[in-house]
Amino acid sequence: MLKIFPLFSGSKGNSTLIRSEQTVILLDAGFTYHALTNALSERGVAPKDVNAIVISHEHADHIGALPMWTKHTPTHVYAPAPIEDVVRQRVYSSQVSAIDGSFRIGDIGVETFECSHDATCCFGYKFTCGASKFACVTDTGCVTDALADFLRDCQAVMLESNHDEDMLKRGEYSYRLKRRILSPCGHLSNAQTAEVLKKLKGSCVKTVVLAHLSENNNTKEIAFNSAVNACLSCGVVEGRDIVIYVADQYKNEVSLCLD
Repeated sequence: MLKIFPLFSGSKGNSTLIRSEQTVILLDAGFTYHALTNALSERGVAPKDVNAIVISHEHADHIGALPMWTKHTPTHVYAPAPIEDVVRQRVYSSQVSAIDGSFRIGDIGVETFECSHDATCCFGYKFTCGASKFACVTDTGCVTDALADFLRDCQAVMLESNHDEDMLKRGEYSYRLKRRILSPCGHLSNAQTAEVLKKLKGSCVKTVVLAHLSENNNTKEIAFNSAVNACLSCGVVEGRDIVIYVADQYKNEVSLCLD
């Protein structure tokens, strides 16, 4: 069994709580230490209960709370091998292990997916406990068959739906920033996420959490409707065949339980 609680999701900070009956994992430690510990407390989890923090990549919205966390609690940190030294420089009393393939934390198996992002190295992850499988892939700019294949055997996935392309193009961001976001090393748009969902027709995926939404270039309603319409175009009806949630930057009430 796996339980998944998106805590924060967006450009200011990202963190997701993943737990089994024996193991508690924090995927990324973005946002602030105070906000992160408060969010965990609301779910009955203290920092000392967390067995490991798994880092996707080195950008501040994914490791911002890591220095203060490890100053207070020596939690084991796992990071992609190319950024092991970068992460090690940000922690205080914690052990840092390099990820260069599949590994285990307690009774949870972890597999990696290499994302296309403008970081030194960025991984998406799949977490498996018994028959329960959950994957989280954000901060990637490309839709590929490999991405769909990575997600296909999971009951639930957390997938980036960062921006609406029209909103981004019409918005106030600089040309350089717009170009970065739209690039193959940027972030998935709603339309690209819709492509992934179409590729997942007939898969094990029954729950989708849309994540890492831009506060300036997207809305929950636009992202949700784009995903719903993509599924509907394949004959997959939201609320009947699949359930779609949208994660929030500040406050999330989404909780998933996979048996």
